[in-house]
Amino acid sequence: MAALRQDLPPALRSFAVELRRRRAESGLTLRDLARAIELSPASLSRVFNGERLMSEADLRRLASSLGLAEDETRALELGLRQARAESEGATGGQGTGGSDLRDHLLVLREESGLSLREIAQRLEAAGTPLGKSTIERALRDPAPALPHSLEVAEALIGALPDAEREAATQGVLQAARAAVTPPAVQGEAPYGARPISQWDPLDLGVHRAVRPASTAVGQALPGYVLRAHDRALARVVSAAAEGTSGMAVLVGSSSTGKTRACWEAVRPLAPKGWRLWHPVDPTRADAALRGLDEVRPRTVVWLNETQHYLGQPRHGERLAAALHDLLVRPERGPVLVLGTLWPEHAHPYTAPPAPGAPDPHPRARDLLAGRLVAVPDAFDQDALRSAGALARHGDAPLAEALAWSSGGRVPQFLAGGPELLRRYAASTPAARALLDAAIDARRYGAGAALPRSFLTEAAVGYLSDSEYDSLSGDWARGALAEATAPVHGRMAPLRPGPERERRDARDSPTARAFRLAEYLVQFGRASRRTRFPPSSFWYAAYAHLPARDLFALSTAAFRSARLTWANQLVRRAADLGGPVVEGTAVLYSKAALAERSGDHDGAEQLYQQAAEARDPLALFRLAQAYERAGDAEGVERLARSAADAEGFLPLTDTGPRAGEGAEPLYRRAAEAGDPHALFRLFRMRERGGDPEGAERVALKAADAGYAWLFNFPVRWPDGLDADGTITPPPPRSDD
Repeated sequence: MAALRQDLPPALRSFAVELRRRRAESGLTLRDLARAIELSPASLSRVFNGERLMSEADLRRLASSLGLAEDETRALELGLRQARAESEGATGGQGTGGSDLRDHLLVLREESGLSLREIAQRLEAAGTPLGKSTIERALRDPAPALPHSLEVAEALIGALPDAEREAATQGVLQAARAAVTPPAVQGEAPYGARPISQWDPLDLGVHRAVRPASTAVGQALPGYVLRAHDRALARVVSAAAEGTSGMAVLVGSSSTGKTRACWEAVRPLAPKGWRLWHPVDPTRADAALRGLDEVRPRTVVWLNETQHYLGQPRHGERLAAALHDLLVRPERGPVLVLGTLWPEHAHPYTAPPAPGAPDPHPRARDLLAGRLVAVPDAFDQDALRSAGALARHGDAPLAEALAWSSGGRVPQFLAGGPELLRRYAASTPAARALLDAAIDARRYGAGAALPRSFLTEAAVGYLSDSEYDSLSGDWARGALAEATAPVHGRMAPLRPGPERERRDARDSPTARAFRLAEYLVQFGRASRRTRFPPSSFWYAAYAHLPARDLFALSTAAFRSARLTWANQLVRRAADLGGPVVEGTAVLYSKAALAERSGDHDGAEQLYQQAAEARDPLALFRLAQAYERAGDAEGVERLARSAADAEGFLPLTDTGPRAGEGAEPLYRRAAEAGDPHALFRLFRMRERGGDPEGAERVALKAADAGYAWLFNFPVRWPDGLDADGTITPPPPRSDD
């Protein structure tokens, strides 16, 4: 069998390679298969060489001859549809619906062996004469040429053996019906919606893959390997294509191929006239809520990073309700809603709230129920075999990913993750400090765009004295240049954001915001889990971050018992204003006024409301009030509430006591920031008469954000300083 041409389009190459792999595994020859599915060896050879596409009926017969299971057959069908959609995009197909009919006619012409002159002679003999140019047009673009294309098909079928004519006739008639089915009236689409074929996947969030030096410059994406989640997604897409609206949200870790899977899934809709709408401006949630009423049938609503839509405090629940309404109203369909989430972002929408606790996402939870599709972190053995086949047929990015990745983590390598980690580990101290400051800001909940001034002022505290003393006068410029240098294509540890993301008017007009690579964000959540940022981080945040970020950071400071910073940041956020903090700031202010006026019951109710809204200062004030009143149960309730909010069950001391041999295990787990291990290790040290060791464990837990495990309003009533030392009480007034 001839080698595949290097210029084959990616989806067609992937389909042809998968066919070759399946044939090789079956042990059947090409002639055996051609005889079994009643095609000529020459026609089947062209399919295996990527020179033409076969019909879905022929593909199912081929899969049966190869002995493939039903899910393997569906995977091949999906690959065929993607290759056909790719071909339609390349030839400018805009939803004529004639692609399947054209394939049937091309197959019939090959099987019949008739030339244009012979076709014309048969048509003339049948009393329906057509010129050669008309015949050629009917073969090339059959839908607009109906009924001439059906007359040509009849002439071609007449040259086939009698046993093949009925099946060929049915195939042509079915394809012709699909070709003349009118598309739904598009109407006025939301601003920014356009035909799927006009979108660049890189503009939709698909990662540009690792590109070895030998790869053609134009190959932005490697061949695609279909996996189990693709088949689940294809069922939703196929139902939408047939008229039933649907939604699917892919859930997986960073760089596992979620967005690429969505893109590959919708490509077969392009020839059917579908549009794609990606709401992003002015903000994602605002754009989606504003434009959702304008969505018309045959539209893909693209909600990549769905947490930015459903998790938006003001609009998330309204948007979830609007999406539900869009999906259940037949007159608005068919529509398809696709999204992606990291597992930690999906958790708030899947885990029910604790008994008695408020539920901030009831509508989003209902919307996503039964619509989440898990994406594994790694390729399984079948996917690795498919990727290997593509690599052997010239896919250089996949070949490099297979050679260097481990544990099947091919998608992460393709997205440049390992190179990002290597760059991070090998950075100079100044560049590493910038990246660590960015990691800490993102893992504490700050937005993606971080001002230059924040990063450079925060970074100095991450340097040792000797590193700081060795800095040059323009160290920030050099460190930023190092951190923003690309590793592969457009990927870099830190990259400048667009001008509209300039975050703070106090910065100079030319100042830019920077974005940390998402792979490093996820890596940093684990690697820096037990490290609390230095004071420079908090001073820089106070000076340069907006209210939304300050509120998130104040909550993180509070969870680590850094009460001074929690207080200052939440007050600064309230001063700056904004929808995220406005509600809790008002509640807290009213509570403070009520307390000063002597209305302690009213103050407690308002503090309770603010605490339920996760205002960190209100949580602490309420805990202090319970402590002063001797209400240990009240403090315990707050501790359990805080533990629930952190995503783990409240820890108690009711479990069996471990022996001395367990301490090394707990110690290793505690070093990684495991809250259960920290709690057990604390108890072991305390019972063993080592109060100083127990205190060190408690401080480590506080650094990791688990101060509530140790009832910190009692242990450290004034909190901790940024460096972990106990904050002294304020000086007493002489009055």
